[in-house]
Amino acid sequence: MNLLVNFFQNLDWSNKNFYSNWLAQSYYYTTYSTRMLAFAAGWTENMEQSYYRRSLKHISEEQGHDQIAINDLKNLGGSIDQISELGITRSMWEAQFFKIQKDPTYLLGYILALETLAVKTFKEFNHVLLKTYPETATRFVKVHADDDPDHVEEALNQINKCTPEQQKAIMFNYEQTISMYHYMLVEIQQVSKK
Repeated sequence: MNLLVNFFQNLDWSNKNFYSNWLAQSYYYTTYSTRMLAFAAGWTENMEQSYYRRSLKHISEEQGHDQIAINDLKNLGGSIDQISELGITRSMWEAQFFKIQKDPTYLLGYILALETLAVKTFKEFNHVLLKTYPETATRFVKVHADDDPDHVEEALNQINKCTPEQQKAIMFNYEQTISMYHYMLVEIQQVSKK
C-alpha cells in the first residue's frame, strides 16, 4: 500500500486530462460498488449475519458515489461519453463478482484496499486539487476523505471475524486490488498524454 500511496501522491493532478480520466475511471468502478455489496449479501450464508448486515449497511453508504464522480467531471467541462472505460478498470471490478461466488467475504480485500488508499491520501489530495480546480469538481475526493476512516475500521473488524482461510484469500484480493489500481493509474497517465 505504501508504494501505491507514494505513486498516487506524485502524479500530475494538475493535468486536467489526467484528473478527468481518473474521475471517469472512478465512476466506472464505483458504479458497481453497490451491486457488488448486494451480490455479496445475497451469497452470504445464513450463519454469517454480521457480514450480511454490514454489506447492506455499506450499500447505503456507497449509494450515489458514482454520480458524484460524474458531476465533478461535468464541472470540469467534461463528459463521461467522451472517456471510455479502460480495460484495466473493468478487470479490477469485474474479478470481484467471481470472487464473491467463491466466498462473499473475499470482497473485503477489495474494499479494504480502496478504502485504505482513500484514508491515506484523500484529505491531503483534496487540498492539492483545490489549488487547481473549483470545489464543485472535487466532491468525489472530499466525500471519500470525510467518510472512509470508519469504513477501514469496519472492514478490519469484519476481517477479524473471518476464518484463517478466508483471511488469506481476503489479503490476496487486497494485494491484487492494489496492483490493479496501480496499473489503472499508469494507463490513465498513458491515455492522458494523447
